[in-house]
Amino acid sequence: MFLASSTKPIDSNLSAVVEQIEQQNPGLSVLAARQFRCVRRQTPLEVTISEPREFNVLEEFILRACIEFVPAPTLKELADLLGLDEIFVTTTATTLVSLDILEVSATGKIAIAPGGKEFFELGAVSRSQIQSIYAISDPLNQTLTFNFDALPTQTVNLPDLADLVGLEHKIADIANLSIAEIQPLIQASGLGIHIPADGKIVSKFDVIGDDLNLWQTISIFVLFDAIENKTNIQVRQGKQILETASNLLNELEFQEKISLNDLCKLTEDVILQEQEIIPAPKNRKQASKKKRQETESGNKQYEE
Repeated sequence: MFLASSTKPIDSNLSAVVEQIEQQNPGLSVLAARQFRCVRRQTPLEVTISEPREFNVLEEFILRACIEFVPAPTLKELADLLGLDEIFVTTTATTLVSLDILEVSATGKIAIAPGGKEFFELGAVSRSQIQSIYAISDPLNQTLTFNFDALPTQTVNLPDLADLVGLEHKIADIANLSIAEIQPLIQASGLGIHIPADGKIVSKFDVIGDDLNLWQTISIFVLFDAIENKTNIQVRQGKQILETASNLLNELEFQEKISLNDLCKLTEDVILQEQEIIPAPKNRKQASKKKRQETESGNKQYEE
């Protein structure tokens, strides 16, 4: 038997969830349930993605000519040798120059650039592309994730959790992070743009716009465990239990940095009433019965 929900501080739009929790967990009673809004910070970024590509036939021929022909030919001589229009050879050479693999003199003479031979031996060159993404810092869940698309903005008319729980210091300042710190987080976000095993690397990032604070709705439940005879804070977003957020609030409550009264309008009177009306757990009854039997047996032996 538990207190009726009408005597507890439970938001009306959470009544169905409260009923479901108590039905699915007979040993639990929801003492309080309240919704809040909580900020997430969105930061627009541009990342440079480097990945290998194989040389095409003409690129490979130009580089091979640099290494094997003595003296090295000019672009015109290569074009004549291949029977191609010089513009094709020049365009390909320009690409190799932009990749710091080839050098072309004013007379059109070609030479392998420092480090270019290594790329030639690998048979591939690193190419780069720019991709726009968004960093999402969630201070409550203590996560930093990345999306291709911006999160939708919405108006949430609920109490701000930050008024009760200091979360600002937990928001990541993206600009202060190093590329080494960003890379594994991008990989964990599953965007497929940082896969070191495939040679695909996010090699650089830049913040390209202002931070934007976005609201999310969370629900906080104060649960009373009749078996353990203790209260516990649980944070949910929809049907999902937010373990990190729950642990954070429980730790803050344990440290007396927040109170259940401030958080959910839950008074000590309600908690005490709940403790008084719950039946003794079955295992406790069995333990008490066993102890009485042992005591009675001992008394009989003493009397004999």
